[in-house]
Amino acid sequence: MSTGVDVIDSQHQNLLQMVNEAYQGLDKEISEIAFQRITKELLSYAIYHFQTEEHLMKEYGYFDERPEEAAQHVSEHRSFSAKVVSARDSVNTEVKEEMEQILEFLNTWILNHTQNVDLKLGGFIQMKEKQGDYEGHS
Repeated sequence: MSTGVDVIDSQHQNLLQMVNEAYQGLDKEISEIAFQRITKELLSYAIYHFQTEEHLMKEYGYFDERPEEAAQHVSEHRSFSAKVVSARDSVNTEVKEEMEQILEFLNTWILNHTQNVDLKLGGFIQMKEKQGDYEGHS
């Protein structure tokens, strides 16, 4: 699942760890308040992660050189956030299966996004670093 970009890979690991911890919470008959807190933390961290990726996309010229890939990438970020907010607002937390479905969606989305979209970005960043052709890594 590695993109080859340490900051992105580290954040992906954190996201998956948060999802796994939420799964473990379901085994303990999680309360509605706890579920809302967990999903809020996941969404907040996901948005932070998306901002990191989008900053790197600008820094390395991804929007300029691969505008279609960049647009798809950002669109997936926005779609993910909207889906999580919608799911949080509509879930009946007394129905454990609904909470499990949200967590399965999160886990699947993170893995698919990482393996498809983020790998392209990681390869692009690695290429730019090898070429020394980027605006400056901070």
